[in-house]
Amino acid sequence: MIDNESGAQVALRERGVLIVEQGGRGGVADYTELLAAALTRLGVAVTVATAQDHLSSPAPGVRIETVFAYVRGHSPPARLIRRAGLGFVANGLRFLGSMPKLVAVSRRHAVTHLQGFETPSLGLIATLLLRASGATVVYTAHNTFERHRRRLDSARIYPALARQTIVHTEADRHRVSRPPTVIPHGTYRPLAEAAAPCDPDEAREGLGLPVDGLVVLLFGVLRPDKGLGDVLDAAATASAWHVLIAGEDHGGLADAAQRLHRAPLAGRVTVREGFQPIDEVGRLFAAADLVALPYRRASQSGVLHLAYGFGRPVVAYPVGGLAEAVVDGDTGWVCREASPRALAEVLRSAAQDGQAELRRRGAEGRRWAEREFDWDRIARETEEVYLRALGGGSPPRVGVTSAAAANGADGDPRSPVGSPPRRR
Repeated sequence: MIDNESGAQVALRERGVLIVEQGGRGGVADYTELLAAALTRLGVAVTVATAQDHLSSPAPGVRIETVFAYVRGHSPPARLIRRAGLGFVANGLRFLGSMPKLVAVSRRHAVTHLQGFETPSLGLIATLLLRASGATVVYTAHNTFERHRRRLDSARIYPALARQTIVHTEADRHRVSRPPTVIPHGTYRPLAEAAAPCDPDEAREGLGLPVDGLVVLLFGVLRPDKGLGDVLDAAATASAWHVLIAGEDHGGLADAAQRLHRAPLAGRVTVREGFQPIDEVGRLFAAADLVALPYRRASQSGVLHLAYGFGRPVVAYPVGGLAEAVVDGDTGWVCREASPRALAEVLRSAAQDGQAELRRRGAEGRRWAEREFDWDRIARETEEVYLRALGGGSPPRVGVTSAAAANGADGDPRSPVGSPPRRR
């Protein structure tokens, strides 16, 4: 253990940090890529341990270690394995086979920063092995709930094993087993700027959408708890809107199959199923007037930050930490409750406000996110967590925000953390 913060600083600068991101694609991979770039700008040496078939484009100075292997179904043998129902077993065995390399890479670094694991039981094995090897473990809980019924709860087991834990919202502060540090999710404007520029009218024409109508986008992994059915139910009574649905289906489309073919929605729903490369993501957001986040459960949302990056306003349910990242009336709308009826009310109100107001809120969302969710500030706060982990210190009592900000700057619990009072 390092005896003081100056020693911790030396250890971090000399040996750097290993960020462990298992999947190599998707929201957590995007977050890791941008955090790594910001830490490198700060002078911290960063290595990212990720999937062998990762899709990231690391910033100059960020080293990539390909550790994790997958059977994704992209080759004939892999497709046979998955069709036989053995994909989970095969990927589990490959994960366990990656442990010697993960431990060896970790031992070269001062801090090992875990971004979570896809399977809690396998992640527990990895974390125990890392701890046994002497790793100083920091854990970021991107979500503080399990989407599937499991015996192990990530929000309890990983913080209990980590030296320090990071969460993204005040709503998550008390959902982990040990006191965390609250560091907001960073802006995704750099991702938006990586997409090829796309004119909204051309995007709509290419997607077969009405050029003159209003389009609400539901984007991301299509799980049952992401509210796809709620968007369809709301749009059925808010006739001004065309619904655009895009992302990999993880049960959400099947769950909403009957709603998709209801008479009130005839000709008003477009589905783009599958993983979307960044240029296609740019086209989807260019075509949209509003991005819907009707999640039944949430900690935070990378899609929300992506919407701001593309200059699009959002409508969100008041659940988890979502309302902390929406300035109701300025960057979007927060529904009065988590229900299709409340969502329909917002859709009708937004349609009455018109496209000019939608564009205004989208532009304000981009500006606000750049100010509130700056990656360089997030990197500095993350480095402080690393130093506390190396020095054996405890997280700050109130985290990176003030006690007043914990309940909203103007006393309203829906106010964004650290924000000045704003018009409701």
